Formats: sequence, structure tokens, C-alpha cells
Amino acid sequence: MPDINIKGLSKETCNKLADKARKAGLSQQEYLRQLLDKHVVADEVEGVRSELGEVIKSVTFALEQNTKTLNEFIRVNEG
Repeated sequence: MPDINIKGLSKETCNKLADKARKAGLSQQEYLRQLLDKHVVADEVEGVRSELGEVIKSVTFALEQNTKTLNEFIRVNEG
């Protein structure tokens, strides 16, 4: 696996990352690896979420139209 070196981080940022890693019970390296993995996956998840939202809108519209049509059919055929 290739290495990534990040230069120029402030001491404050390094300390906060170390604190977060410690609280998570992870080494700094593992904490950062997981953080980056989650960041990369988040974009993919957001894309899927957006597509799913559009599908839900389409299906909801189709169901509403079908309900209207079925109700009209029932109304016409009751009498």
C-alpha cells in the first residue's frame, strides 16, 4: 500500500488528531486511515442516496397516479 505524507500540519491539528485517535482507541495512523476511508466512501454513499431519492420521487408519483386512476375506475363502476 502506498504511503501518504502530509507536511505542514499545525501542532494544534496534530494534537487534536492524536487526542481523537486516543479516544477512539486507535493509533494515529489507523485513525487517519479509517478517517480517509470514510471520507472516500461518503462521496459514493451520497451519490447513491441522491439517486435513491429520485427513484423514490418517481415511484411516489406513479403510485399517486395509479391511486387516482383506480379510485376513478371504482367510482365509475360502482353505479
